[in-house]
Amino acid sequence: MTFSQGPAEDAGKPELFRYELKAPKEDICYMSWTIDAYEGMGFLRTDDPSGLVSILFASGWREEVERLLSAFESEGIAIERGDVVVETL
Repeated sequence: MTFSQGPAEDAGKPELFRYELKAPKEDICYMSWTIDAYEGMGFLRTDDPSGLVSILFASGWREEVERLLSAFESEGIAIERGDVVVETL
């Protein structure tokens, strides 16, 4: 997946990535604590109690986030991966 720079006036501003997911409600706390344990990776935000969540992370963590999601899936957590949105701060 390729990420494009926002408008020219946003050049040089830090980027925050938001990975949209759906996960089982009973696994959200575990996922959040695991992500928090990776100091500096980012954090998990619950967007809707039905299981819609977002992982917010800096640009350098994309590969690690993908690996961690794969690890969650290998543990049996059913994750539906959505869009990755680039937000300029």
